[in-house]
Amino acid sequence: MPKKKSKNSEDMLISKVSKVLNVSKSELLKKDDFSKIEGYDSLKHLEIITELDKVYGKKISNISKFTSIKKIIKQLKK
Repeated sequence: MPKKKSKNSEDMLISKVSKVLNVSKSELLKKDDFSKIEGYDSLKHLEIITELDKVYGKKISNISKFTSIKKIIKQLKK
């Protein structure tokens, strides 16, 4: 059962990040590196971190490593 909760939070994370970056979920997952997305900058990065705080309900540290969806999910599973 916990895997389903984890999957739901991953889906929510992908939805929120795609909204912040104004791209489709499929484009976000395809590019997977935020710097490859037009319009990405440091302010967008902070918005993404704010969404992570909301989705996961905890203060996120080491935010400079969070440059893609895969890296975010990997770090949060630690």
